[in-house]
Amino acid sequence: MPAYDRHELIQKLGVDEEQVLGIYYTSMEGSTDNRKHNIVKAMRKINGEKIKPGEIFSYNEEVGNSNLAEDNWKEAHVIVNGQLTAGYGGGICQVSSTLFNAVQEAKLPIVERHTHSKTVGYVPVGQDATVAYGLLDFRFSNPFDHTLTIKAKVFDDTNVVIAILKK
Repeated sequence: MPAYDRHELIQKLGVDEEQVLGIYYTSMEGSTDNRKHNIVKAMRKINGEKIKPGEIFSYNEEVGNSNLAEDNWKEAHVIVNGQLTAGYGGGICQVSSTLFNAVQEAKLPIVERHTHSKTVGYVPVGQDATVAYGLLDFRFSNPFDHTLTIKAKVFDDTNVVIAILKK
C-alpha cells in the first residue's frame, strides 16, 4: 500500500483536521472499469452517513444488495471460498476494508467484521473487512455522546479515502 500524507488527505476531503477521528486510504490502481464503478457507487452510498450516539452502523444496510445487475452494479472479481470469480458488486469490499481501517484508527467498537478467505492487495494482511449481503456485514458502533459522520471520496480516479468525523 502506498504511503500517504494524512494532512494532504484531510485537505482533499475539505474537512477540519480537528474533526477527524480516523482516516484511511487505499488505491484502486490497476482495477477494471467495472470494479472502479462499484467502488465509486459504494463510496457515494456511505458518504455523509451520520451515526448517532449509541447507534450501530451497518455497511450492508447503507450499501444495499450489490449482487443485483438491475441496481446498476457491474460484474468484477469477487472472492468466493478462496477463489476469484466474476460477480456483481466486485470491489465493494475495498470500501468496507478502507472504512474498517478508518474506524480502527478512530478506536470505535467493532460489532461485526469478517476477513476474506484469500489475501487482498489493497490493505495489509489481516486488515480487511469482507461483506456479502445477507451473510457477512461490517458493523461498528458510536460510543460517543455526539454524532459521527462518514466522509468518503475518490480522488484522481484511483485514491479511495474514508474519514470518520466527530460532527
